[in-house]
Amino acid sequence: MTSTGTRRGQRRRSLQPRLRRGLASARVRAALGLGVVLTAFVSGTFAYWSDAVAVSGAKFTAGTIDLKANNLDTVTGYTTLNLSTMVPGSSMAGVLTIKNGGTAPLKYTAVTTATNADGKNLRGSLVVKVTGAATATGSAPAMTCGGTPLTGSATALNGSLLSTGRLLAAGASESICVQITLDAAASTSLQGATTDVVITFNATSELA
Repeated sequence: MTSTGTRRGQRRRSLQPRLRRGLASARVRAALGLGVVLTAFVSGTFAYWSDAVAVSGAKFTAGTIDLKANNLDTVTGYTTLNLSTMVPGSSMAGVLTIKNGGTAPLKYTAVTTATNADGKNLRGSLVVKVTGAATATGSAPAMTCGGTPLTGSATALNGSLLSTGRLLAAGASESICVQITLDAAASTSLQGATTDVVITFNATSELA
């Protein structure tokens, strides 16, 4: 073998260990890189515990309002205010007990309707007074309601009687005294005139 061939063989033999070390080093770097990737992946998949609590038992029930007059839903044949021999200055009075028979508070108002079938307009000469008196005083034809007029009460028929809502708690009641007087200056043309009066009480749950 020539000296040139000998030198080439020696170089190949000297390169083989370095190549083997380089390949080994590349494998180590690849393995380490894979380990880094796996570590990053595993670190992002930790499980978390969780818990919840439910609160039950809440219950809502709609309340009721139940307006009653003299403990009735409809009052018929209320003749306490009747007077068939009215003359100027005569007055009649009657007490109504207004009650809330429901489970929720209410406010109530009242209106009146008065007929004028004979065209004489007796209703226009009747003066109204509404108080909170529990009893009427006197006797026909001079019955009256004691006390001062209620806030928002009217002095005439055929319209609002109580325009300011009156508050009644559930189960509560109060007295309303209504007095009707024939004006002392009533015209003689009203002799024999007649008017029929209806009082209507209206309730609402709106308390504002």
